[in-house]
Amino acid sequence: IVTYAFRMRTGTEFWVLAALVGLFQGGIQAVSRSFYSRLVPPDMSAEFFGFFAISSRFASIFGPLIFAVIGDLTGSIRLSILALSGLFLAGLFLMVTVRDERPGTGGDPA
Repeated sequence: IVTYAFRMRTGTEFWVLAALVGLFQGGIQAVSRSFYSRLVPPDMSAEFFGFFAISSRFASIFGPLIFAVIGDLTGSIRLSILALSGLFLAGLFLMVTVRDERPGTGGDPA
């Protein structure tokens, strides 16, 4: 989706982009929250979900900040869009390192 946003040129392409984001963003957010809840120790759920809430606030600050700084330094909004893919790659790297080792999840060592 980020690559598509980087390459789009017309208003119609923007609407296609909006539909793709709308189609996937809500589902990914719901899945990430449910997966996170499975990894949280039951007796520490308040602390972990507090951290989850704070981290989303930081994301809503740093994403637009990175977008604005890259756009200001390069003069290109397209490069700002492409720079956001670095955040997605960092998230992908972190998620690849997470293992759900509970029985029946496919990640169990048995």
